[in-house]
Amino acid sequence: MAPQGRSWLLNYDAFRTVPKDLAESSPAGFVMTIGAVLICSVLFIAETVAFLTEKPATRIVIDSNEDRSLRINFDLTMFDMACEHVTVGVWDAFGTDRQNITRNVQKQRIDHKGKNKGVQYTQDELAELEFSDSNFSSAEKSELDSDWSSSSDSFKHDDFDKVVDAHDFTFVYFYADWCPPCMRFAPTWTQFEKKVNAGEIVAKDAEGSAANVRVLKLNCVDFDETCTNQKVQGFPTMRLYRRGTGSKQSYVGYEGERNEEGVNRFMQGEVAKRHLHTGSTYHEQFAEGCRISGNMDVARVPGSVHFQAQHTRENVLNLAFTNVSHEVNHFSFGEAPRRSIYHLPEEYKRHVSPLDGRSFTVDKFHQAPNHFIKVVHTRFEASGLRSYQQTHQSSTRTLQRSSVPQAKFSYDLSPVEVIITKGDRRWYDFVTKIFAIIGGAYTIMSLAASSINLTGSAVKALLGKDE
Repeated sequence: MAPQGRSWLLNYDAFRTVPKDLAESSPAGFVMTIGAVLICSVLFIAETVAFLTEKPATRIVIDSNEDRSLRINFDLTMFDMACEHVTVGVWDAFGTDRQNITRNVQKQRIDHKGKNKGVQYTQDELAELEFSDSNFSSAEKSELDSDWSSSSDSFKHDDFDKVVDAHDFTFVYFYADWCPPCMRFAPTWTQFEKKVNAGEIVAKDAEGSAANVRVLKLNCVDFDETCTNQKVQGFPTMRLYRRGTGSKQSYVGYEGERNEEGVNRFMQGEVAKRHLHTGSTYHEQFAEGCRISGNMDVARVPGSVHFQAQHTRENVLNLAFTNVSHEVNHFSFGEAPRRSIYHLPEEYKRHVSPLDGRSFTVDKFHQAPNHFIKVVHTRFEASGLRSYQQTHQSSTRTLQRSSVPQAKFSYDLSPVEVIITKGDRRWYDFVTKIFAIIGGAYTIMSLAASSINLTGSAVKALLGKDE
């Protein structure tokens, strides 16, 4: 090439070099060079690993699943319910209610722990455990301990049977405002009531334990319906009610002298006939538990699956006192998730069946563990797999005393689905990042070295002037 042409081309050199004689090395430049090399090496390795590692990408769209049915897979251990009494039911948002499902359901009898054998609760045990003071709030206690003197006071006075059930014994004085004998006896009864309710007079049962006796007044003018239901035929009427356990309340009427000594002697004598407090504790009612597993196809709409006790031809249970404490061995949605789960990315496996291996127990009557599950349809485009991911919450529900406890799994389907795709790994993005790392590192280090050198030169010049 001619010298003139070569000189013309060199004018467009964007990477001109400085002659070595004009460049000066420094300790700061050496340190920054080492730092730049280390930084570039670490970032290069990290970026290369990130490029070679496949990261799934997600996007959310409206659910495109057109299946009419949804499969629910379950495997539960009922700790204290014999297999002959366990039943499975399902209810959905269409109003379909299927009880006692047996198709595709297997029951396996299991022993509790090999030591304690279950026994049925006696009526006295049920009364002692169900109506202990710890089962009532302070507001409920105030309501249940209050006199029924007026319908316009601050209390509801809507359930006389519940008042009786809240105490071992309830000594009730039925009266009418217009009744002359009632008005004459009222001061004596009021004085006796205050002493008993304040603990100054204590009645003991056959074991010598103090009984929970409540003395009340009930105005049959304001509460005519209650008195009618109790078949009160005259005034004043005094009855000592004994707590029942769901059956009709029993009582003994007082016909003696209308004075404090007489009613006290009557109360003490009747209470002493009863064995009330036996030290009952919650125990296993059945001699065995049950592992129940299987699957069911339900309409693909929100609904709930419940597990509860039922009667058999041979045994009639008090269903309100059954225990639905359980362990979830497996609970999932969709076809054969246990086989397909192994092909899912790790971060998605744990959301397929988040309840597995967890126990949910209660230690009081009229309580039941309830589960609330949000189900999200998930598609993996690369493998063609479909999965149902779950989010789960649970709570212990307190039931009405007449309700049957259920281990309930309520589910709701999300209107959107999650689509999982492979992350984009474009080679030019990787190369761009590498160049940016190298250029950026050396530029920053070069500026830092120049700053250090300029600062050092300024300090030397300043020291030279002082000398």
